Amino acid sequence: MIRALQIVAIAVSGFFLAAALVFVLLEKTWAVKEPATPEEHFLYGSTGTELMPLPVFQVLPDIFPEQFQPAGKDAGDWIEQFGFVRGKEGVNEGLPLGVDVSYYRPKSGTPTPVPFVGFNCAACHTAKIRRFPGDEGVTVYGMGNSAIDLVAFGEAVKTSILDPKLTPDLIASTYEAKFHKSLGLTDKAMIAFWLQGARKGIRADLPLRGWPLGGPQLRDSRYLPSGPGRNEPMKETIRFLIDQTPAPTGGSSEIPSLYHQERRDWAQYDGSVRDPLTRNSLAALGVGASVYNLRVPGILHTLQQSYQYLYGHDGPKYSEIFPDHKIDAARVQRGSLVYRQYCGDCHGWPDGSGQWIKGKRQGEVVPQPEVGTDDARVNFRYYNESGQLIYDFFPDGHPLKPKREDVRAGHGYINYALESPFTRAPYLHNGSIATLAELINLKPRRSVLYRGSNLYDPVDVGLLIPNKPDAKDYFVLDTTAYGNGNKGHDYPWTYKGKGWNEGALLDLLEYLKTL
Repeated sequence: MIRALQIVAIAVSGFFLAAALVFVLLEKTWAVKEPATPEEHFLYGSTGTELMPLPVFQVLPDIFPEQFQPAGKDAGDWIEQFGFVRGKEGVNEGLPLGVDVSYYRPKSGTPTPVPFVGFNCAACHTAKIRRFPGDEGVTVYGMGNSAIDLVAFGEAVKTSILDPKLTPDLIASTYEAKFHKSLGLTDKAMIAFWLQGARKGIRADLPLRGWPLGGPQLRDSRYLPSGPGRNEPMKETIRFLIDQTPAPTGGSSEIPSLYHQERRDWAQYDGSVRDPLTRNSLAALGVGASVYNLRVPGILHTLQQSYQYLYGHDGPKYSEIFPDHKIDAARVQRGSLVYRQYCGDCHGWPDGSGQWIKGKRQGEVVPQPEVGTDDARVNFRYYNESGQLIYDFFPDGHPLKPKREDVRAGHGYINYALESPFTRAPYLHNGSIATLAELINLKPRRSVLYRGSNLYDPVDVGLLIPNKPDAKDYFVLDTTAYGNGNKGHDYPWTYKGKGWNEGALLDLLEYLKTL
């Protein structure tokens, strides 16, 4: 009897040992091949923000059209309504650019047999320039996406996940009806496991973030104050650093363009982070990565390679995007002198051979009272402690832990090089000025902007703002609201103030088109 039990025990042990060996061997096949180039890392690599299993992502908008098409079906699909840049059929599962597919589990980064979907740098830093109604647009890598509303999309996702009608069976049946094939047992098991954990995580966050919003609220600035092309980075940063919501929050910030990162000694609008990888990791953490999965070699490599791609990346030329709008060479010549006199010290200028001449104050953090722009970004609760909080957040030995002297509170706004400024609309750190003509005070600054999937204005150089909101340009950006101020940066002159020279400003605008 004892011998029989020993034989059974040995057999059982052998079975589990064999199962473990098979699991280890299978696990090696789950990790997908890494992207081959820095550009592919930027477009398709994982930054650790895995959100949900791919099959769920593929059917969630079909199950909850009221969340993913908040303006109604006639206003376009979820890709269009939330401002993503549409991908190519047959590439990356046909998903929008910046929506990556990986075999990493959320938060832990451990391998999984079921593909998961997340967001990487390209989601926010790839954009379309649309020149006329119906224009498919020109896709620009590295450009801040002025149409994407990732905050609202996240709310739609959370609202859908918490809806009790969402079940693994409904996901499976919707998938089968859409793709005419069934999900495997592994997919179904992972989806059930994921859904349970996702709901638990969202509910645990309710005291910090409140119940997620949905439907028409997703397009209403009274509920979600950031809107298209912006996010609330400081509020999210403090939340994952210390599980607190700062009040005041720091307001909304425009998604920046990321050209020629080698010309940036300090990152962020306030020059608060020196190491660009720290900046990238903070962005990933704000979208759902964890301090644990950022250690995973494949994820860490994507952060590194994305930075390498953007290190010397050129923005487009105005003349390439708008060949029918001829640039006046005489105005450009005169405008270059205006620029050198009033703008060059802070922003530098190109020398004509592809090099950038650094201005005397380029890279300097200008105190907020001097530049006069909205102070919410550098005057929120925990701002003075933010450098130490970031340093303390990363454990010793973590590959992304910054040096203490490389994180700080800037208390102002940093002067940076102005490569391809026509693609940086809207302007100022909070995106409160629609065009370059308004930024340089050639034209008065509008107090209300209707934002969304705006067409481009090649004359005033920036976003074309309609007179009233519509299905595409739906978001009301009120510059009198907290964090949205459009005052300050009065260079060369205030609008029609002392010294104001319309001709010189027209020349300056023409020159800015050439940078």
